[in-house]
Amino acid sequence: TGLVARASVQVGLEPCSVAIAPDGMVWVVNHMSDSISIVDPDAATPNVVRTLLVGDEPRDIVFAGTGGTRAFISTAHRGQQRTDPSISAVVGAGDPQLTITSIPRSDVWVFDSTSLGTTFGGTPLRILSFFSDTPRALAVSPTGDTVYVAAFHSGNQTTVIPERTVCD
Repeated sequence: TGLVARASVQVGLEPCSVAIAPDGMVWVVNHMSDSISIVDPDAATPNVVRTLLVGDEPRDIVFAGTGGTRAFISTAHRGQQRTDPSISAVVGAGDPQLTITSIPRSDVWVFDSTSLGTTFGGTPLRILSFFSDTPRALAVSPTGDTVYVAAFHSGNQTTVIPERTVCD
């Protein structure tokens, strides 16, 4: 009979993407807040139970890896959160080197959804960097062991098309 609204939950500014973690929690990407709101939809009153701080202008989220417990979040590489002392030991964190040439300009923050850390904004497992302006979308392979990053303004004049559309 269609969709029926169950509840309304306030999250961060400009929510733009959503994914459901294997444990049933709803992860909402907040584009302007540079954050992820984790919502418990099964609580008596659904609410945000945790907020993760991520890089600038996050746009997409997918779950992959063993059991789908790895959260991958696409962001721009502009420095927000990555220099916070609480994640200084995380591979990929630190100075974004914005004035240095030949430095990647997009990031994918990787979290373990079963172990988010005790810091205020969560502790990522690592921050991966890519050469593109901003990663817009993420996709997971059917086996769940590979995450693909769709780059915006990559500069390499490429695109992706399904194999079945190419004539032999």
